[in-house]
Amino acid sequence: METNSNTEYYLLGEEKFWKKWLSKFLFTLISVKLWGLIACTWVSTYLLLRPPEDGLTIDGTQWLTFNTTIWALIFGMKEIFRITERRDNADTKNLEMQIKSKEDLTRIKAKTADATPCAPEFTADGLEIVGEEPDTDF
Repeated sequence: METNSNTEYYLLGEEKFWKKWLSKFLFTLISVKLWGLIACTWVSTYLLLRPPEDGLTIDGTQWLTFNTTIWALIFGMKEIFRITERRDNADTKNLEMQIKSKEDLTRIKAKTADATPCAPEFTADGLEIVGEEPDTDF
């Protein structure tokens, strides 16, 4: 089994693969989307196969346009929701990292503020030594 960000992957031969597959299959069977697709396809196929004398019929072009539109909408929205969920998860992780970075920075500033400052050093002329002064005597 390989895991990647809350998603579990199983190989075809693993025992858990078939349990997960059956579970996914059963949840798909009770899905509203699946029943909507079945109903739309069945009604449009029924209207396509009715004799033209009955009056309420559709032709092959209308059947194809209707079914491809419905299927594309349902599966397209599914993919849009999946992409949005991944983006939201990535944004959440980035936000958590920014908060952690700010907390770390605040902790470092607090430690620095608590540190006792060094006493300033002065030259014989009374000037404060800020850092290492270069040696100009050659």
